[in-house]
Amino acid sequence: MDKILIVDDHVENIHLITHTLETSFLKCRLYQATSAGAALDLCNQMLFDLIISDYSMPGKTGIELIKAIKSDPRTSYIPIIIVTAVMITPGDLETTLNSGAHDYIRIPYDPLELTARVNAALTLSRCHINQIRKKDLELTEKALIQVKYNEFNIALAKDLQTLLDLVEGNEQARNFLLERIGLLEQKIKEDGWKSFELSFQNIHAGFITNLLRAHPNLTPGELRLCMLLKLGMTTKDISAMLYLTPESLKVARCRLRSKLSMSEETGFQSYLAAF
Repeated sequence: MDKILIVDDHVENIHLITHTLETSFLKCRLYQATSAGAALDLCNQMLFDLIISDYSMPGKTGIELIKAIKSDPRTSYIPIIIVTAVMITPGDLETTLNSGAHDYIRIPYDPLELTARVNAALTLSRCHINQIRKKDLELTEKALIQVKYNEFNIALAKDLQTLLDLVEGNEQARNFLLERIGLLEQKIKEDGWKSFELSFQNIHAGFITNLLRAHPNLTPGELRLCMLLKLGMTTKDISAMLYLTPESLKVARCRLRSKLSMSEETGFQSYLAAF
C-alpha cells in the first residue's frame, strides 16, 4: 500500500487533504507532520511514496524540506507536491519546481484535481520502485552466480584437504597443498564480493552510510550480511556467499538482530528497507 506523508503547520489543512484522499478510493496509508523537521524525522524512520507539503511553514520552509529530501540518495526519488493557500509569484513557483518539487497546487483546490495529481505522482514513484526491484533481482542473480562459484571452490578446498592425508611425510607436497588451500579460501571470501558490493552501492546509494549512522558499531562482516538480507537471500545462499557454516550464520544473525535492537517479530528485509 502506498504511503503518503502530509506536511503542514495548520492542522485544518492536513485534515482537509486527508479527507479528500480518504474519500477518493485511493489505496494508501496517510501520515502527518506539522513541521519540516518532524517530516524529516519520519523520513528517517520509513520511506514514503509521496510527500504533500505546505509551501510556507515556521522554521524550515517547504523549499528547505524539498532540498533536504532531494539531497539524500535514499529519499531523492520521492515525488513532492507543494500545496499552499498563500499567493506566490511566478518566480517563487519557478524556485519551487527547480528545487525538486514534482507538482504544485493551490488551496482551495478541486478534490478531483488533487486526486489526479496524487495519482500521477504515485505512478512515478511506483515506476522507480519497480526499477529498483528489477535491479535487485539482477543483483540477486549475480550473487547466486557467485554462490555457485564459491560452492565449487569450497568443494575443491575440501578435496585438497583430503589430499593432505595422502601426502603425510612429504613436506614439499603438504606446503604446496596448504598454500593452494589458503589461496582458495581467500578467493572464496573476497573474489567477486567487491564487484557485488559496487553494484549494490550503485543501486542502493546511501544504504551503508545511513545504516552506519543509525548503528555505528556494525562490523564490515555484519554490513555484508545486511546487504544480502536486504535482498531477501536464503540462509543457504548467504552461507555460501559469506563462506560461513549454517550454524555460524545463525549466530551472526542473532548477534546482528541484537545490535540492530530488532524484535523477534520484525523481519530483516522489512527493517533494512528503511535504510
